Amino acid sequence: MDINTNIIYCGDCLNKLKELPDESVDLIYIDPPFNSKRNYVAFWQEQEKRHFEDRFESVQVYLDYMRPRLIELYRVLKITGSFYYHCDWHASHYIKVLLDRDDLFGYNNFRNEIVWCYTAPTNTRKNFPRKHDIILRYAKSDKWVFNYEDVSIPYSNETVSRTFRGAGNTGLYLDKDPEVKHRNRLKSKGKIPESWWVISRLQGNALERLGYPTQKPISLLERIIKVSSNEGDIILDAFCGCGTTLEVAQNEKRKWIGIDISPTSCRVMAKRLEDRCGLREGVDFYIRDLPKTAEELRTYPPFEFQNWAINALGGVPSKVKSRDGGIDGKLYPIEDIKKTKQEGIDLFGEIDRYIPIQVKRTDQVGRPDIENFEVAMKRDKRNKGIFIGFSFSRDVDKEIRRVEREEGLEIELITVAQIIETQLDKRLK
Repeated sequence: MDINTNIIYCGDCLNKLKELPDESVDLIYIDPPFNSKRNYVAFWQEQEKRHFEDRFESVQVYLDYMRPRLIELYRVLKITGSFYYHCDWHASHYIKVLLDRDDLFGYNNFRNEIVWCYTAPTNTRKNFPRKHDIILRYAKSDKWVFNYEDVSIPYSNETVSRTFRGAGNTGLYLDKDPEVKHRNRLKSKGKIPESWWVISRLQGNALERLGYPTQKPISLLERIIKVSSNEGDIILDAFCGCGTTLEVAQNEKRKWIGIDISPTSCRVMAKRLEDRCGLREGVDFYIRDLPKTAEELRTYPPFEFQNWAINALGGVPSKVKSRDGGIDGKLYPIEDIKKTKQEGIDLFGEIDRYIPIQVKRTDQVGRPDIENFEVAMKRDKRNKGIFIGFSFSRDVDKEIRRVEREEGLEIELITVAQIIETQLDKRLK
């Protein structure tokens, strides 16, 4: 059955997966919540209540959350497909018992426990520092893709020399001995990585880093996607985060499907695909099921709503959410944004041309809110600003006219309904 690809679905993967046909996906990688009992600080520097609050009341609650989603993931995976579950020491042993059940992958289809090793600063003096994640690899049957040559690691010259000295040099390339042939192949192709992978975590200054709290390095996903799929295959990430899987799948000439519950994450993914892969939203890929009504948006946590509004406007959310000085985001000229990418400079720190944005998730923005924004504009030496809200009181219009007349400040009022209408127009074009 045909399946639509190069799509980002916004919503709970439990619901979105049910829309996909049976055995339609070649490779699944997921990096879901770890049940780590802590809050991640998201790239917008605030606890994101919908997606990044990585805590459950108990292990059983966590397993109860994951089990129906794993059932759907198993269903959509092709009989020749592979499945990778990225977790850590908090939950890996519980998840493996769950995946080994006969109504899921089963013990006999377990292929590897991959240990991703990395280093990072630590201040513990009572335990060995925990510096690894666990990736559980399963196949759906006894037939699966494994392109080991695509991920082989070249041997060092010292290792090759030592191996060949042990085998003897005479007639090495003419010998028909299968063991010698095997050594010759290893020399040219390298060795298959063991089940422990030493791949560096993303550092703060890494070019690929987006500031997403659990962002995984491209090199990690490259190994998984290359070894367990072929060009043209369909890759699925049901907890897509900032879209590393999608970028790698695109670059490796695979088709892809991403799912994430956070609209902000979906917008970050879209921007990433545009900036790093040269794709065009609405032409080369699509986002489905973003919020379409004001009623949906009213249910969002404050900072999720704030990021939705600023991103929808084309702005950049502020790095700090609490004590942000009355400025929630900034709208930059497109040429300045391009300059930051080309020259690698800090958008917030070194680009001065911007319009400040303030967002309120209240039913009716009042005059005091506008006055506070005026103070923030003056402090930043801005004579133009944008204020977003569901609606505005009459005294707001009076204050807008007064401050423009008397102080030369121009404040543009934009309603949530206007943003939704604009997004709808874009989707229809």
